[in-house]
Amino acid sequence: MNRKRNVSFIRPDDPEFLKVLKKQAGYDVKNHKFDELQNAEEDFVNDEESEKPQVVVLNKGDLTAEEAEVEQKKIDNAESEIKADLTRRVIFKSKSSTQPQTTKRKKKESFTKDSKKIRPLLSFNDEDEDD
Repeated sequence: MNRKRNVSFIRPDDPEFLKVLKKQAGYDVKNHKFDELQNAEEDFVNDEESEKPQVVVLNKGDLTAEEAEVEQKKIDNAESEIKADLTRRVIFKSKSSTQPQTTKRKKKESFTKDSKKIRPLLSFNDEDEDD
């Protein structure tokens, strides 16, 4: 048996004068670290009717509010029916593409060409000779 697993911390009681001061100040002694949140379920509930987006029909072919609800129900049903295939391997696409690399190369080449042109133009020795 491993005795290290049986070690636990027991918080010592506060001295009487601290208890009196905390009580006068209204300090809450209870540890709220493991308390459940009061509004835990309400945070993840769907929007109320007043918080849903407003449907505006401008033309005859636009979706009405009822048609939008039907479409939303179809989408929700389709998402709930589709299960992830856990037997297949997950493959992520690489972010690189050929076009940004060529533009980076062109910028780098133009920068090196410009820097070579600028170097001969900067000369501080000419000022010393003019004096």
